[in-house]
Amino acid sequence: MAPQPTVLVLGGVGFIGRNFVAHLVENGLAADIRVVDKALPQTAYFNDRFKAAFDKVDFLQGDLSNTIPPEKFEKMYTRADGSSFDYVINFASETRFSQPPE
Repeated sequence: MAPQPTVLVLGGVGFIGRNFVAHLVENGLAADIRVVDKALPQTAYFNDRFKAAFDKVDFLQGDLSNTIPPEKFEKMYTRADGSSFDYVINFASETRFSQPPE
């Protein structure tokens, strides 16, 4: 049996991302999961299911815009042992339609 993959989820605190992360955790589909989002899980109105799932993942708060310094960007995408993730899933998006693009 092949080893389980490592997964990086960008924008994992939003509605779709949190359900995806919970699915991965509940079904044991990944050996290591990191979630990067600018929103904190503690402020995202998680129910008990999502709280339990996020207790088992590595969470990093980060803005994925092009204004972040390269060293922070590198930290988001590199595992603790220096290796890279097998899969990167991007659920990050901006949904504030009333604000200017800047």
